[in-house]
Amino acid sequence: MVSDYSLKERLSEGFNGDVLTDVMLRDYTSLRIGGKADYIFIPSDPLSLRGLIEALAAAGLGYVLIGGGTNLLVTDDGVDDVVINMKAFQSLERVGDRGEDSGEDVRVFAQSGLSLQRLVSFCREGGLSGLEGLVGIPGTVGGAVFGNAGAYGCEIMDVVQRVTVLREGSIVVLEREDINATYRSGGLSPDTMILGVHILLKRDDKGTLQERMNEFLQMKKKTQPIGERSAGCVFKNPPAESAARLIDEAGFKGMRVGDIEVSTLHANFFINKGQGTAGDFLALMDAVVDGVRKKFGIVLEPEIGIIGRR
Repeated sequence: MVSDYSLKERLSEGFNGDVLTDVMLRDYTSLRIGGKADYIFIPSDPLSLRGLIEALAAAGLGYVLIGGGTNLLVTDDGVDDVVINMKAFQSLERVGDRGEDSGEDVRVFAQSGLSLQRLVSFCREGGLSGLEGLVGIPGTVGGAVFGNAGAYGCEIMDVVQRVTVLREGSIVVLEREDINATYRSGGLSPDTMILGVHILLKRDDKGTLQERMNEFLQMKKKTQPIGERSAGCVFKNPPAESAARLIDEAGFKGMRVGDIEVSTLHANFFINKGQGTAGDFLALMDAVVDGVRKKFGIVLEPEIGIIGRR
């Protein structure tokens, strides 16, 4: 439990941003599940973020980072750590070095707190190709990069050129060739805080981009429970396999624990049908993992992040 006595005072000097206290984290997740956080800090600039991290370390306090809360399960008892939200990091612009933006390639810079769909829309409106496969994926740019979000043969790290991060108290620019991104991992360590990314895109016809995005969106609507309260895919796809198919064939589609249900449309989505709890969600995860292991000999690994007291 974070002490109330002087944390705000300790951080007030030089900190620009908002500080919220006694916040229910269910209001910050797409599942609408989660207990209380004593503090949420919302820094408005990198220097304030760095000062916050240093002050927390000096006070012996831990922290967790949240973005859009769309691939996140917060436990019912809440979190001991301070929560940091990056939603103030919203910059988005086309950038070019000495006229390099005049050819087929176009560089775009986006900060980590920006909505991923705002970036996708920006690219569509600007006739920039490379991210259309990510249309309809919720969350923030930072979360997408950290988890290497992807769909329809497109992953965000395919177009990332460099990543600006806060690491060990320093702001560092990492070139793409120095980052070992893999399936559902941007290749960055958990203690690395993403500040922004430069991405490299191709000029394309706006109408053609719109048509491709519309096709992807229609496929999503037919195969995924768009609009329901979920955290996206619960489990990673095993190599050369589909987690949804395994869950379905193991007989779990439509299974329910409390108000958490395995989607009848896409078995790798768990839906909060009403007043679902993290306990319900975790119990359903355990049941699915056990059932798939017994039937197929495959152990499913979580794709969602899980934070809080357990």
